[in-house]
Amino acid sequence: MLDAAAADTKAQQVTLQVVIAEGAKPMRESVTFNIARVAPGGRLEPVDTKIGAPLKIALPQGRYQVEASYGDTSVTSTFDVAGKALTHRISLNAGWAHLRVIPHRGALPLTSAIDWEVLTYGRDATGQRHRVAAVKSPNPRVVLPAGHYVVQAKTRDSLAKHTIEITAGHTYKYTLDLNAGAVAFSAVRGGGGPTIEETVDWQVFKASDASLSKPVTTRSAASGRFWLREGRYIVLARQGQWNGRANFEVRSGNERSISVELK
Repeated sequence: MLDAAAADTKAQQVTLQVVIAEGAKPMRESVTFNIARVAPGGRLEPVDTKIGAPLKIALPQGRYQVEASYGDTSVTSTFDVAGKALTHRISLNAGWAHLRVIPHRGALPLTSAIDWEVLTYGRDATGQRHRVAAVKSPNPRVVLPAGHYVVQAKTRDSLAKHTIEITAGHTYKYTLDLNAGAVAFSAVRGGGGPTIEETVDWQVFKASDASLSKPVTTRSAASGRFWLREGRYIVLARQGQWNGRANFEVRSGNERSISVELK
């Protein structure tokens, strides 16, 4: 660390500014700066880490590298400190996206916690996308470098995907539609017995999953209300040695109740 830089007679005042895009005003945000001195041979010597833009710091003469990080965007650039004060401006070339989920068309946005993943739009040589950002929130605001991305929103019972575009300096609002309906399950004893009040283990599968090996969602409760994407499903219910099964269909925006008989 070069904590004595301000006392160095050759130290100069350096102002590091960050803009969201070229032509934008300097930001006054919690940007993280990681500053390193570029030593002979290109070796980096850590100098300091500071939070808050713009940043004013005194540095001895020499070449430096700074990494500016804001949200899920990081940009690295170099600058030279010579015989006078310097202002160095860094463009993040990034934009904002506000994300939210509705269960079906015409419904209000969900307010419960949602697991969001932002993935690269392009795939690597093995055909895989890579995670760029992840956040748990009903309606997050993310900062991303300009480009295209695939966004996944995972609720307790369903998953929605959408392709988004980020343009430097702009804010976009994206609403993902689960295209889902609500299903309320309950379990009863075989032979016309009463509704079971004890905990039941529920597993829901797509009807196309012939081996019933990949549950869409699971839950342990006496009863449950599930938001499932439109389609055909199979539900398995188990309580002790008692088991039951039912086939059902979900339509977007509809609600239905299903009673599963355990035998």
